[in-house]
Amino acid sequence: MKDFIFKNWIIRPSTLKHKKYDVFNKGSGKKALSFGDKRYQQYKDKIGHYSDLDHLDKDRRKNYYKRHNKDYGYPSADWFSKKFLW
Repeated sequence: MKDFIFKNWIIRPSTLKHKKYDVFNKGSGKKALSFGDKRYQQYKDKIGHYSDLDHLDKDRRKNYYKRHNKDYGYPSADWFSKKFLW
């Protein structure tokens, strides 16, 4: 799969056992964080590698945002999950 480029970040499928994606700094190539869990579904995978886990259930999406209502800011695993998975 090709890398997904977003601003100064490169997003690619994770090498970690249960993570969906790894995020790398475009300039240095260093890994910044990982986000998503392969064992769970998401509302809509905008990157596309795990789109088979999309549920498109608006009530589940609303409940996800209720549970994850704290804003950890940009860039964080929380931010990337909300931007690309939910």
